[in-house]
Amino acid sequence: MKLKERSVRDVLNRLKWDESFDFSKVRVVYADRISGTSEFSGDEVEDIGHKFIFLAGDVMIPIHRIVEIKYSEKTLWRKQKNEG
Repeated sequence: MKLKERSVRDVLNRLKWDESFDFSKVRVVYADRISGTSEFSGDEVEDIGHKFIFLAGDVMIPIHRIVEIKYSEKTLWRKQKNEG
């Protein structure tokens, strides 16, 4: 599976449900209107929806704001400049 060619949902679901990965090692970087970028860990994810990632504490991150997905500090997926 070439993770760079997959959608955010596909990559996160693969990392969450594939037993060869430890989802707690996932870090997701997203565009934040206040600080530029912020990030959250796999441990904070409660659900992966079609348009939002739902985090603990009723936090919803729009999928279109995700710019990078890392696993153990290795970038697995990065938003291309031509993507919305």
